[in-house]
Formats: sequence, C-alpha cells, structure tokens
Amino acid sequence: MIARSTPTPAPSQRALRLAWWGAFLLTIVLLAAVGFARSASAADLHALPGASAPIPPPFEDGEECEADEPECAEAESEEEECELGENGDEECEGPDLTEGEAPPECLLTTAQPRVSVSAGQQRLRLDVRYTLAGPADVSVSLRSSGSKGSLALPASKRHLSHSGSFHETAQLGEAETERALAAKQFTLRLQVLDVPSSCHRYDFRHLRVRHGGEQSPVFSETGADLRAGR
Repeated sequence: MIARSTPTPAPSQRALRLAWWGAFLLTIVLLAAVGFARSASAADLHALPGASAPIPPPFEDGEECEADEPECAEAESEEEECELGENGDEECEGPDLTEGEAPPECLLTTAQPRVSVSAGQQRLRLDVRYTLAGPADVSVSLRSSGSKGSLALPASKRHLSHSGSFHETAQLGEAETERALAAKQFTLRLQVLDVPSSCHRYDFRHLRVRHGGEQSPVFSETGADLRAGR
C-alpha cells in the first residue's frame, strides 16, 4: 500500500507580518542599547582624573564702535602712545605723564609753548618760553592730530641757556596746511639730552586749547597762555 505525503500548509500573511514587525522592533531595541552604552562610556572617560578637559572655543574679536560713540571717545582719550627713544627705551606719552613738577636732575623746569597756523601764508610757527636748571642740549619735535590726519615736523636740536625763548617756522604744502588747520591738538616734545631716562615722562606738552579763526588758529596748553601773549 502506497503512503501519501500530506502537503505542508503555507504560512498565512498575518504570521509573516508579525514576524517582520518583531524583527524590526528587535533591531530598534539593539541600536538604542548600543547608543546608550557608548554615551555611558564617554561620560565615564571624562570623569577620570587623567582625562583631558574640553578645548575652549577661540577668543572672539573685540566689539567695534564708531569714533563718535562715548565709549570709544573715552577709550581713545585714555590710550597711551609709545615710541622707542634714542637708547632703545620705550617712552610713552599719555594724559597723565606731564603732571607734576620735574625733579632737578631733569633740568627742564618750565615750558610755555604756542603754535600758530596761517592759511594764507601756508606757514606754521612754534614759540616756546622756557626755564632750565642749567644749560642743556634739547631736541624739539612737534606733531598734530586731527580729523584730516597728523602732521609731524622734523626734529631739531638746540642748545638752550638757563631761560629764554625761541621760535621755529615751517613752510607747509597745501595738504599739510589743511591738516594743520583741521588739527584738534598739537603735541610738543622737548627732550633734554643726557638726562636720566625717567625724565622723559616730562618731555611732552599737549596744546589742546584752540583760539583764533578757522584760517589762523592758535594753540596753547591753557587759555591764560594766549591772553598773556606767551
């Protein structure tokens, strides 16, 4: 007698869907477990004593502001300007460097400068009244600062006696005359030679007081110097 084989019934579509969803959910669970394990491992590494600290971000650039803003104007007025002297020492000029009386070893006792500009003659004139503790060689230099740029005159060397006055005149070009007329201040440096380097803080005179017309301004340290004709 021949035995007949019974055919195996095909799985239903519902069973296939359940099997597929089960495999998908199992994959999601495994991926989540792996991600959690990595996060925990990284946290443990940073907690170790020898672990390196995170690198901070680079410094950001400072804020920029316009020149007419109060914060900028205050910062610029307090900023010191430095330059190298003849001996390589750094010498600075700022708002407080000329306050007080110079000690005797600095020789320069008083200085009352005045600068006048003539647009018609394209000329600049410097007048200085001074007193010294003794005769000395002095280097004289002058520069301006203003809205149309700076103007610097070449330094000259003079031998001065105990007291007196001197003047210097410079012929200007058209562009130089415009810068001189637009100047907000002039800075005079009377550098007494062969004195201690600590004396150089007394070299500078800032001529911020402006009188006269637009075409013939006069600059001095104080209004009293102008009224006295110094």
